[in-house]
Amino acid sequence: MDDFEVKEDSAEWWTIYEKVNSISPIPIEIWRRAGLVYSIRDLSYGDFLIRQGKVPTEFAFVFSGVLREYYLTSDGNEYIKSFNFPGEFTGSYFDLLSGQPSTCNIRAITDCKIAVANFSELASLFETHIAWERLGRIVAENLFLKKAKREYELLALNAEERYELLKTTYPNIEELIPQYHIASYLGITPVSLSRIRSKNRI
Repeated sequence: MDDFEVKEDSAEWWTIYEKVNSISPIPIEIWRRAGLVYSIRDLSYGDFLIRQGKVPTEFAFVFSGVLREYYLTSDGNEYIKSFNFPGEFTGSYFDLLSGQPSTCNIRAITDCKIAVANFSELASLFETHIAWERLGRIVAENLFLKKAKREYELLALNAEERYELLKTTYPNIEELIPQYHIASYLGITPVSLSRIRSKNRI
C-alpha cells in the first residue's frame, strides 16, 4: 500500500503534535507554520523502516504495532537495543545525524501503522525558532539518558533484575513480543529466559 500524507487538523496530525508538544512545547502557530510533512505507512510483520548499511533519511511516529531496533553482526547474531511502542518516535538518531550508513536495523515485530517524515526537513527547523531548537536539544538529551540507562542495566544488573525492570516498564510486553526477542534484548538465551520466568511463577 502506498503512503498517504497526513492532512492538517486530522486526528493523526493532532496526535503527532500532542506527542511532540509533550516532549517540548511547540506553539500551535509555530507547528502549523513549519508545514512538516508526515505520511502514513503500513508495515507488515518483518518489514523494515531502516536497514543496516543503508543511509537513513526518515524518522517515524508509531501509531500501532511494535518495532525493534537491533544490530546484526557479520556472523548473523542479532542484538536488540530497544523496542518501539505506540506513541513513541523511532529512527536511528545517531545515524540520521551522521548521514552515514545505518549501524542498525529497525523492523516491524507486528503489523504496524506509522507516520514517517524526512529528518533533514525537521533538522532544518532547529535554526528557525527557539521552540524547535529546544525540542532538538531535549530529544538528544532523552536519547543520551536512554542510552546511559541501557548501559547501566547491561553492566550493573543481572539477567533476572533486567527482566523484572523490563516487566515493570512494559507490563504487557510478553503479550506483544516473542520470547526470543525479549531474550535478545536482555542479553541472554531463550533457555535462560524460560528458567527466569519459571522461577518467578513459583
